[in-house]
Amino acid sequence: MSPRRALALARPACLAAVIALGAPQAGFGSDGNLQAVLLEAGCPRFRLETLFDRDGVTSYRANCFGSAHKLVIVTCIKGVCVRESTQEKQPE
Repeated sequence: MSPRRALALARPACLAAVIALGAPQAGFGSDGNLQAVLLEAGCPRFRLETLFDRDGVTSYRANCFGSAHKLVIVTCIKGVCVRESTQEKQPE
C-alpha cells in the first residue's frame, strides 16, 4: 500500500479519535494559555461560549463537565488569559 493511500485511510480514524476524546475546541489558538487556565480550574472537558470579543479582549464562559459541574469565566487579552471567577452549579 502506498504511503499516500495509507494516510488517506488513517485521516477519518484520527478525526474520530480526536472527537471521541472530547478535545477542546479548535480555533482558540490565539488565546494562548486558555486551555492551561481551564485545566488549572479543574475543567479539562468543557463547552466554550464567547461572551465578549472586541479590540483584542475576549471573555469566555466555560461550562465544565465532570464530577463537579462548574462555570468558569476566562478573559483573554492579546493571548494572555486569566480566570475571573468559578461558580459551582447547584443541584436542582
